[in-house]
Amino acid sequence: MATVDLTGGQSAIPFDGLNKLYRIKNRLDFTALNVSASDVVHAVKVKANTHVKQVYVKLIAPEGSTATCTVGDATHANGLIAAANLNGTPGSITQSTIGDTYANGCIYTSDSDILFVPANNLSHTVADILVVCQDLH
Repeated sequence: MATVDLTGGQSAIPFDGLNKLYRIKNRLDFTALNVSASDVVHAVKVKANTHVKQVYVKLIAPEGSTATCTVGDATHANGLIAAANLNGTPGSITQSTIGDTYANGCIYTSDSDILFVPANNLSHTVADILVVCQDLH
């Protein structure tokens, strides 16, 4: 199991200052960097004192064979999305739901990463991960 950092090294902050909702978006292109099943992909950086309210995975290009993933953090690898289909219709969106561990979101008190963990090898998948956050400063 490898660890891959695709965060670009930055997390977002609200454009207009603190105490607002904002969205972080990152495109994960596994045609450019293949990953294996169970690799841990660091997808999005989240700053300390942030409430991650909702997470979405939007499929841009499907894998072409069975492929799923979980989205979570170092504590719960599937806490934000228990299963996203990476071989569906382009444009399809999976979102975190009431059945997920972090049904009401998750408050991060220290800098953290949102993790994307594939259950299958990925070499054709392109997906956007979108994270809706609230600054708690």
